Amino acid sequence: MHAPQALPDTEPKNSGSRRWTPTWNGTSSVIAITVALFGFSWLIAPGSVSGSAIDSLLPFAGILAIAAIGQTMVVMLKGIDLSLPGMMTMAALVSSQYAQDHGSILTALLIVAAIAVVVGLVNGIVISAFSVTPLVATLAVNAVLMGAALAYSGGTPTRAPQSVSDFALEKTIGVSNTVWLAIALMIVTVFATGRTAWGRQVIAVGSNERTAHAAGVRTARIKISGYVAAALCYSGAGVLLAGYVSTPNTNAGTSYLLPAIAAVVVGGTALTGGRGNIIGTAVGALFLSQLTQLVLSLGAPSSTQFLVQAVVIAVAVGAQQLDLRHILHRLIPGKERS
Repeated sequence: MHAPQALPDTEPKNSGSRRWTPTWNGTSSVIAITVALFGFSWLIAPGSVSGSAIDSLLPFAGILAIAAIGQTMVVMLKGIDLSLPGMMTMAALVSSQYAQDHGSILTALLIVAAIAVVVGLVNGIVISAFSVTPLVATLAVNAVLMGAALAYSGGTPTRAPQSVSDFALEKTIGVSNTVWLAIALMIVTVFATGRTAWGRQVIAVGSNERTAHAAGVRTARIKISGYVAAALCYSGAGVLLAGYVSTPNTNAGTSYLLPAIAAVVVGGTALTGGRGNIIGTAVGALFLSQLTQLVLSLGAPSSTQFLVQAVVIAVAVGAQQLDLRHILHRLIPGKERS
């Protein structure tokens, strides 16, 4: 049995590579555009950045960040997970109704986690073992989850457990608990993807699956683990959403799919796979949440926010294709190449 070879270097070797350059996809860029958005909001719609507006914004931004971090791990594996709405909805309804029927919140949370593991396993196995494209596989799983959630709830919303609602609505040191959870998840995920062998393998598989396999990486196992981790993130976001809205409906997670993908792209993670930007995703979730709040505060209909999110994704993906360093060299002829 041959010893596994060293993992391939997944860093870009050529500055002409058609990936977002480090200057553009750094966390500082995402923070800069987010700060600019808040400043612009203050100029044209001061009410959207008032104290009460921020208080209502942050919990949803935290929930979106948790879901988007899960999506980031899948995108790093060169995939896409459309089962996010179904998993969030299922988690919200099961955690609410089971706790209501049986009086055990802990058991309800364990059941939700078990469902998430099963969903992640199904997604990962179907994609890696049967070579089904992630788009098709996760879309089918999402349909199953939405149907199961509707059948389980009977189409009737159930009030979330009081303790879950209290946790989601309360603050710690003046900041919503959902935001603290999002920050904690961000720190753990940054460490896992950047400082562990598993994280290096995720990057290797996302960058070039064949090369990673040749280097001894068990690509199927890495893909499955990524989808399981993502599903657990969605389930956590769904439980928090149930607590925050108190009475989740059968479409609780539907409105989070497009914003989650937008947060991933705006945060600097390329849809072509490989290295991701977890911190950028979290900041991107805040950006998207404030953008939505600004659009609604200007009196635009709710449907407009989806158009805005679609435009944001299109612009961000287009920016990923630009070689900004090459453009700068052409604009500044005397600039030396690094």
